[in-house]
Amino acid sequence: MVDIIKTDIKITVPTSVEPAGDMPDKWAAGLVSNATMINDRRIAKIGDEGTFQAKVAVPSSNKFSPMIDAGFVSQSGRNQANIIRAHYKNLAGSFDHWNDKLALAFATVDGVEAKRFKDQVNNSKDNWATAVAQKTLRATGDKIRGTILGQALYWITGDYLANQMTNHLEVIAGGPWQAIQPGRSQAFRAATMGIMVQALMSILNSDFLVAEVLAQNTVLQNILNAMIEPVVVKSVVVGGGATDSLYQFEYADPELVLHVRMVEA
Repeated sequence: MVDIIKTDIKITVPTSVEPAGDMPDKWAAGLVSNATMINDRRIAKIGDEGTFQAKVAVPSSNKFSPMIDAGFVSQSGRNQANIIRAHYKNLAGSFDHWNDKLALAFATVDGVEAKRFKDQVNNSKDNWATAVAQKTLRATGDKIRGTILGQALYWITGDYLANQMTNHLEVIAGGPWQAIQPGRSQAFRAATMGIMVQALMSILNSDFLVAEVLAQNTVLQNILNAMIEPVVVKSVVVGGGATDSLYQFEYADPELVLHVRMVEA
């Protein structure tokens, strides 16, 4: 039986996507207008030393522990247990310092509630714009100039909107096609978009490390194979051949692309 490629597209991840003109101002305005609520919720969630230890110190220490090899001994003679214990003690005893700094940031100054916090937000707009340009917007795009990685989800759910999305897109073969199980398209798009963004962030943060690209592609492969219609679509593989279903990032310096191919079973 001849393999039939129903959808084959490549979406190039841009090197940077500058925020639309008013995005930094809207970001800052949202934080400034909600400053008091943010602080109130912070106090309600972590308002005392015991809660801080349970919700911050213990989880942080648990995540830190596997980073220290069991046989490691520092130049000062501290072993794994010593280092982990010291890390926890430093965190557990830092509540007052942490709380005092936040209380200072949200204090009323010259009649203005949370003045220092608001000033810092407004002074950080340029840094925020740079950060989202280099990372998040490269995956999501925006409502003004169009989505980027997200358009792949419309192509493989057979949505007519896919034909209206051309941002950084190369159509190799086929067209929009319903590869996802009936009734699950909307849930698939909602769940997978966040996973794709996180996968891209992990790849960028690793400086395109081969092992990290493979790891994130494996995550995407598993998600797709759980959601495609198995009697209709060939299972997605990582690094497959010309007639295999794919959903993977491919890096060839300096270009990173999301390659999506759906092949009829």
